[in-house]
Amino acid sequence: MKILRVAGVLFLCAVVAGFGQTHQSAFFRISNPSNAIITGFDPNAGTLTCSNAVAGTTNQLQRSYDLTSTSNWVDFIQLASNALVVTEVIIDLNPPEGMAFIPGGVFQMGDSYGGGDSDERPVHSAYVSGFYMGTYELTNDEMVEAMQWAHDNGKLVVSSSSVKNAQGNQQELLNLDDADCRITWDGSVFGIKSAKGSGYPCVEVSWYGSAAYCNYRSEKEGRAPCYNLADWSCNFSANGYRLPTEAEWEKAARGGLNGKQYGGGDSIDHSKANYDRNPVYAVGAYPYTSPAGSFAPSGYGLHDMEGNLWEWCSDWYEGAYYATSPSSNPRGPSAGSSRVLRGGSWYSLARNCRSAYRQRSDPSGTGEHLGFRAVLPAK
Repeated sequence: MKILRVAGVLFLCAVVAGFGQTHQSAFFRISNPSNAIITGFDPNAGTLTCSNAVAGTTNQLQRSYDLTSTSNWVDFIQLASNALVVTEVIIDLNPPEGMAFIPGGVFQMGDSYGGGDSDERPVHSAYVSGFYMGTYELTNDEMVEAMQWAHDNGKLVVSSSSVKNAQGNQQELLNLDDADCRITWDGSVFGIKSAKGSGYPCVEVSWYGSAAYCNYRSEKEGRAPCYNLADWSCNFSANGYRLPTEAEWEKAARGGLNGKQYGGGDSIDHSKANYDRNPVYAVGAYPYTSPAGSFAPSGYGLHDMEGNLWEWCSDWYEGAYYATSPSSNPRGPSAGSSRVLRGGSWYSLARNCRSAYRQRSDPSGTGEHLGFRAVLPAK
């Protein structure tokens, strides 16, 4: 059922799975600038239109699930104005399975709260187009399915210790030899260990393994792969799966909130995320991961954007990149020696799980704390 009411600056849209909340109505308003008003919403296209906008300004769209208190309004997205009338896709009622729609818009990228590291500055405005992101960090089950398909189609070289790509510039994709890896190989079939296996995020995966997974899943589903395995470059115009850019990741992690340290506000604790060896999950042997979906989702319907596993991003890392970063859809430096990691892990301190915090590693690196999630371009 869809219900729409446009009245001044408010509209109500009752949707199913539109905002990471099942069967929940949402109210929207433009809180700033006050002269801008919502004039229309197309539930089929998911587009919102506002008028009286001023070119060169940013319109703050807020959302509330409950109008009984003014404190229930929270920031959702910022709409950049380049004309009197502004239209932006803000929801998708039918996202791909296992993915959430991240609406396009402007956000303040970097440590606007204060106290972060130098590579988190300067804070700058970044526009990111709408895209889909995996609701959870990629699980062992999903990795096994894709790797089995790739093996059966002659795309892998597999031994008892590692998984490598058979075509292109050969790299280690998964480190099967490490005891922390939850994936097994019996000579012909991939399997999953019983402890912290099925339903848990995949560890011991390199950046190359993350990118290769995206290609294999794309090909399996009839999509155009994004990565050229000869040089591991990314074709962002392809319709296949890929890793998120650093800007996409941070926008998604913030969940629409501006100037906050985390996706849920300015603090986290062990009831909200698996970090700093959460005692609920720091039992037995490594990895101290928690099952996918163990904690409440963010404002965009994403789980574990703080803690659990560091997540590989598409970008090369450069400490001073923010000083010269493009304002629209930045994709990182053209070359480098390390790839970006975001989000912190089960062993990370709280400050390292902040939305703005930047980490990096050699793309061939693997570990019990490294994972990823995939994205797709918007329809």
